[in-house]
Amino acid sequence: MNHFLDIHTTDADDLRNMIEQARVMKEARKGLPKGTPDAEQPLKNHMVALIFEKPSTRTRVSFDVGVRQMGGQTMVLSGADMQLGHGESIADTARVLSRYVDMIMIRTFEESVLQELAEYADVPVINGLTNRTHPCQIMADVMTFEEHNGPIKGK
Repeated sequence: MNHFLDIHTTDADDLRNMIEQARVMKEARKGLPKGTPDAEQPLKNHMVALIFEKPSTRTRVSFDVGVRQMGGQTMVLSGADMQLGHGESIADTARVLSRYVDMIMIRTFEESVLQELAEYADVPVINGLTNRTHPCQIMADVMTFEEHNGPIKGK
């Protein structure tokens, strides 16, 4: 199981592979209607929980559409839908969600919430944003930079 919590704790080769895979997937989608599933469906029959303590239009839409294009299903949960850290511990939430979903993406305020969720979840956790870091956005920015300017290494 691999969490994606911070680019600083992720191997550089893994980061490069993520960007290359995203580039291949983006190229394969050219000309397809946005609702068309990818030919390869890496998330087929997978359920992904999308937790939004901190609201966001772009993050919600991009994760929801991306998961669906990869063949998966999403369960979107807001702070109002959950007792995350208030009445139900983060550890309990992680354990319960792990019984029902295959992956968790969380967009939260506190880094400590992300870290505790990852510690107790039995499924991969993706950092959709904390007040400290936004690794998915950084990866998207690097990919966009490279599409327009070539490899970022050495620049």
